[in-house]
Amino acid sequence: MDEKEKDLEDTKDVLEEEIQEETEEVSEENKEIEKVKDSYLRLQADFTNYRNRQEKEKEDIYKYASEKLVTKLLSVIDNLDRALNEVEEKNAFTEGIELVREEFLNILKQEGLEEIKSDGELFDANKHHAVFMEESDEIESGHIIETFQKGYMLNGKVIRAAMVKVSA
Repeated sequence: MDEKEKDLEDTKDVLEEEIQEETEEVSEENKEIEKVKDSYLRLQADFTNYRNRQEKEKEDIYKYASEKLVTKLLSVIDNLDRALNEVEEKNAFTEGIELVREEFLNILKQEGLEEIKSDGELFDANKHHAVFMEESDEIESGHIIETFQKGYMLNGKVIRAAMVKVSA
């Protein structure tokens, strides 16, 4: 080998080393870019989840904003029911009270209030509160014999469980 070939060979080796170093640097940069991209995608997913969670919470706030007021008004409904149950003969006054009660309930129903069915229904611990248990030949075991206090749900959420007597 003459000197020119040797110089060319040395230059070739130097260039190959530089190319190898540049390739390693690019590979490292690509790895760093992938890390940043992955972090970005995770952050974007976290933000989307956060936004969805905030929207759900806002919907719940609007949905249950009237819960405290409606819960307080349930005692008024109970008292109207008790008063109407004690009436021996109907007259114009009692019919007026019934109309007021019905209108009151209709307004609350528009807000999402619904009565929990209980008499004769299968006992559900999520909706009913068993106060008594009693043997019964007429009602199947595990079913409700009598309701002492009506239960109510607001937009699908139990705000007051029905107090009941259950067949044993």
